[in-house]
Amino acid sequence: MSLTLVSFNICPYVLRVVAALNHLKIPYEIKYIDLENKPDWFVKASPLEKVPILFVGETVLFESLVILDYVNTLAPQSLLPNDNLQKALNRARAEFSGEIIGTFWSVFSAKTEESFKNSIADLKWYFEKLEGWLQQSKFIFSNELTLADFAYAPIFTLFDALKPLLKFNLYEGFPRLQEYSQSILSLPGVQSSKVENYDQLIQERIKKGDPFFLTQ
Repeated sequence: MSLTLVSFNICPYVLRVVAALNHLKIPYEIKYIDLENKPDWFVKASPLEKVPILFVGETVLFESLVILDYVNTLAPQSLLPNDNLQKALNRARAEFSGEIIGTFWSVFSAKTEESFKNSIADLKWYFEKLEGWLQQSKFIFSNELTLADFAYAPIFTLFDALKPLLKFNLYEGFPRLQEYSQSILSLPGVQSSKVENYDQLIQERIKKGDPFFLTQ
């Protein structure tokens, strides 16, 4: 059954899915749309009018972590534990990444010093949780790569894209997290998940917002 993924070109949530599809070597097609001018077929297909959505034949899946779960079922070897409780725990770790993506945008769109510092404090709170997990295992859930790790891929690609604009080290004080980020970024599936000129597109989008961090 054919798979068609629909997104816009720098959506962080679709990057999770593309990285997993590439890693698992599952064939798919991807279509990019303009969210400012959503085509009618997309509005009809996407219940929340958000990306990504995945067409499985004519059936539509939405929400990136749900799509990840489905994609994993298509692989000869699952990226999830066999035990149901461990599967649930793995999904919980994956869900945690969404909070960090939201905080990322708060940090890099903050207009004032106060809002920037508050968002950085929130980000470091999440980083402390991740650092604790990563001191216990090589990856976010265990010593083996699992589905939850792909949920974190967009976080590290976003940070990496903005590195030329930063005058501070986001990972200062979080050595295991920095190591983990490099491990995820080095995965071929993650490296091939970005569109051409991804870093430039991210930088341009952030600069348009005239954020506080650029004044430092």
